Formats: sequence, C-alpha cells, structure tokens
Amino acid sequence: MKSSVLLLLLFHLLFSSYGQYEVLEAKKVSQLSGKKIKKGHFLSKEDEITISEKGYLTLDVESAMHMKLAPGKHLVGEESNRHNKWYNTHLALTKELKQKGMIMCNFNYKTLVVPGSSRHYEIDRIELDQKGLVKIKSDTSALTVSWVNPDYTYKKGYHLILRDFYNQGFIDVIEIEAGSKSVTFYPGQYGHKHMYYSIIANDCRASLRYKIQVDTKNAMTNKATTFN
Repeated sequence: MKSSVLLLLLFHLLFSSYGQYEVLEAKKVSQLSGKKIKKGHFLSKEDEITISEKGYLTLDVESAMHMKLAPGKHLVGEESNRHNKWYNTHLALTKELKQKGMIMCNFNYKTLVVPGSSRHYEIDRIELDQKGLVKIKSDTSALTVSWVNPDYTYKKGYHLILRDFYNQGFIDVIEIEAGSKSVTFYPGQYGHKHMYYSIIANDCRASLRYKIQVDTKNAMTNKATTFN
C-alpha cells in the first residue's frame, strides 16, 4: 500500500516538474485545434485552451490548491503561474494571521432570536456603512469602507480581510491603525473577479462579509457564476 502511494506521488511530481497538469474536471473544454479535453488528460504549460459558456476546468498544479478556470481563452502556463503565486500569498497571510491569533478567532456575540423561527442574528457585530455587492470597473477604482464598532470603549486596531469568494483563500490582509474607522483600498489590483471582504478587530469582533465583483480584463474568475 505504501509503495503504491509513493509511486503515485512520484508520478505526480514527475509530471508537475515538466509542466504537465492532470485534468481533474472538464466540461466544454478544448484546445485551439478543436481537440476535446476530458478528465484524466494532461495539459502542458504551452497549451492554449478554450472553455465554452457554462463550461469549466480544474487542474492539479504545483500548489496544494487546485486551479479552476471559467469560460474563456486561457494559456495554461500563464494561468498556473498566477494561481501558484496567489497560493504562496495565501500561505504567507495564513501564517501572519496565525501569529496574531486571528485564524481560529471566535467572539462571543449577543444573539437575537426571531420568535417562531430558527433564525437568529448576532446583534453586536461591527457594522459596515457599505452593504450589498460592490462592482469595480477599473484597476484604479478605490473602495472606501467605513464602520462602527458597538464597543465604544475599544481603542485598538483592525484588519481588513480580503478572500477569494470560491476558493476561500486569503488575497490580502490590511492592518488598520488604532482609532481608525475607515480604510481605502483598490480591489482591481489583486486580479480576482469575485472576492469578499470583512473588518475584524484585534479582539476578534468582526463584521459580516460583503461581496466585490471586479469587472476588468485582468480579473481571474475561478468559476463561471457571478454575483448577479
């Protein structure tokens, strides 16, 4: 059993080292020549592919997080390089948040139960002024997020947490100095089409998550669906 696992691992490393990526999922995917791409096939970094509308592709690349591509034309090597670079960023940000004790960060919120229903609301979260989906049309478009902390005695700092909506990986963690009640950033600079953001205080009290859709040519889409 151990020898079989070792052989599979060596097989994977051999193909990855030569830029050969196994297709884990494929729907409506073809090479530019018209050849159909199916589960179990292998693609190289030099392959150019087309994913038709409502199609998708999942590849086993160098990082532990599988790469997912949505409809459009893609150069496999270019996409895998971008994906692997982001995964390294995700690992670095995860380490940073662990060091700050903010990965398994739970706050004891007060809850309001709706009579006659199983629904409940956490009534003492950080409240953001901006709600609903934010759409960004340019890489240089700024988004300013402001908030109110129900604990008016709180004097420490905050963090803005940006994550990819589908893979849940961290995109950025922006430290906000003590006393601040707003932060400005540029969602288009990250190259992710679908993200969500939240504000978290150093004592673990957090806001709800809110969505960002970046409609620029450089924005990477991990799945075909949108927030619309």
